[in-house]
Amino acid sequence: MKKCYSTSAITMTVGAMLLGGAVSASALEVKSGYDNVQLKLYGHINRAVMSVDDGDESKVFHVDNTNSESRVGLKGKVKASESLTIGGNLEGQWQANPSDKVSMDEESISAELKERKIEVYFDFKKIGKFSIGKGQMASDDSSEVDLSGTALAGNSGVADAGGGFSFYDNTPAVLAEGEEAKSVTVSNVFDQMDGLSKKNRVRYDTPSLGGLSLGVSAGEKEMADAALTYSRELADGTQFKAAVAYSDPGKYYTQINGSASVLFGFGLNFTVAGGTRDLDKMPANGDDPTFMYGKIGYKAKIFSVGSTACSFDYGMFENVKNQDTEEEGTAYGVQVVQKLSNYNTELFAAYRNFELEDKTAADYEPITLAMGGVRLKF
Repeated sequence: MKKCYSTSAITMTVGAMLLGGAVSASALEVKSGYDNVQLKLYGHINRAVMSVDDGDESKVFHVDNTNSESRVGLKGKVKASESLTIGGNLEGQWQANPSDKVSMDEESISAELKERKIEVYFDFKKIGKFSIGKGQMASDDSSEVDLSGTALAGNSGVADAGGGFSFYDNTPAVLAEGEEAKSVTVSNVFDQMDGLSKKNRVRYDTPSLGGLSLGVSAGEKEMADAALTYSRELADGTQFKAAVAYSDPGKYYTQINGSASVLFGFGLNFTVAGGTRDLDKMPANGDDPTFMYGKIGYKAKIFSVGSTACSFDYGMFENVKNQDTEEEGTAYGVQVVQKLSNYNTELFAAYRNFELEDKTAADYEPITLAMGGVRLKF
């Protein structure tokens, strides 16, 4: 039976929140207009202060942490039968000053509302899940399996913080008349090849068989991919998770990538990731783009407020932008995340160093950044 609600209750609730009044949990419940639909509102705000030094100048930026963009979403589902659930997901992100887009020349970037997911799915208990609409391709997140507890501060997507900054070249450029100097940004060099992201597509995922599941999807512009995932938890609390994917974006290249992470019951954890691209058109004497990444971390309940996780990571990224210049980028960093479990809040801090080397006359300065911030989930 359909129900209609006036806006007055919502207005009073929002007004009470703005005026600092206490609002009960029941007043904040989200209800569908249909009795048989379960509806959930969720999201988080993820803000940070980031200091960057490119070897020529340094600045402080107030950013939205792209390791986990600020977002809001709605999930709805209907239990059609014992073996079938029909559901949907509507999710958008809204970032002011994304940490991977700000630069020395662009310190302020207005927020834009962007769709992340607009999809409907049919989940059959015995035969699997079928999805249609804007959402994750099967290969999405296949390079970012990470059980360290510090992915919020830093993961294999090292360019998620600092991706917009250009490497400063100490070598004086000799330019022809009318020619402009070309810059190389962090995001040009450090690409973790994390599948095909989120697209308009159709997708199928098999039921889990002993922790093993296969996903395949076909999307816009003739792209397609497949991913195999595995997840298991042992009796002693040790967790293991892995993914490997093959993707074809429909032009330029095909790609194989994957990642794996193990978290032992006593807190020690290891994470690895890697990938390679097979280019359709390879320059003479060129090499395929590749990357390798590793992280070691420790997670423990040091404080009563929640778990503390810390880690160190290192990555090598070769020939991502130019396959004919023997270009190599290296990145290392330290990450710390402190949970405040009773408040759905996480505090985080990170340090990152980027270095770029190629066989041309360029002499690039390292880029270093430090970032600290907070994520509030709701």
